[in-house]
Amino acid sequence: MITSGTVLITGASSGFGAALVDAFADADWTVAATMRTPAKAPARFADMDNVTVYRLDVTDDEAVTSTVRQIEDAHGPITVLLNVAGYVVQGTLEELGLDQLRAQLETNVVGLASVIKAVLPQMRRARHGHIINFSSGGGLIGVPRLDVYVASKFAVEGLSEALSRDLAHLGVQVTIVEPGVFQTGLGGSAVGPESPIADYDAASALLPDLYDWRPGNLDAAAASIEAIADRPDAPLRLYVGHGLDDVQRHYRQRLDEWDQTAPITATTLSG
Repeated sequence: MITSGTVLITGASSGFGAALVDAFADADWTVAATMRTPAKAPARFADMDNVTVYRLDVTDDEAVTSTVRQIEDAHGPITVLLNVAGYVVQGTLEELGLDQLRAQLETNVVGLASVIKAVLPQMRRARHGHIINFSSGGGLIGVPRLDVYVASKFAVEGLSEALSRDLAHLGVQVTIVEPGVFQTGLGGSAVGPESPIADYDAASALLPDLYDWRPGNLDAAAASIEAIADRPDAPLRLYVGHGLDDVQRHYRQRLDEWDQTAPITATTLSG
């Protein structure tokens, strides 16, 4: 018997999304596994009685609304939304076209927001629900050669933090998952610049010292997310994988910079 509630997972065909389907299904959730191409769903999903695959392109607003209604009609209220769908555009800003920037934001930010808007009315009326948005270590550190991907994930961070304050008094929680590096296939499907500029090659030399690039344990990370999904004290931020010490180092550097420029800031005060 399914006891935990209904979870909608975007980007469920592979990587983190597929691992989360497994984790939530194993914990007796009713799982709506959504993806752009249902034919790419892992074969094991068909053997899971509590998993149903739905076609969903997060950049199609009408499809998002209709699919969310379909899921609610079939399985009842959506208890947890996991916004996992996304992709990576590689390259510096000058190397990329503005169309690539727009497409990156359309999926990673606008698409995420579209699904949230579709599930929010029911969660707001129920005064219950948990929205879990996937950011990245790249939403915390400005990683060279990933300019527009980083921009999209910084946007997810800000949107989610503001949304958490909008919704707290309504009983709806928000959590930002911040993954380090994992072997998910995301990097292999990355889109690169059509015309690379050699002058930017040197920026790649910064990468080894910037961050811990070891891959984390994907199944353990998915299990940790499931474990906080129905907790009333779920955190606003959950970092998973390697690299948290590097993130903390970069944040300390930001604090130091504000301290160093505090005398300048003081000259700009009104009184």
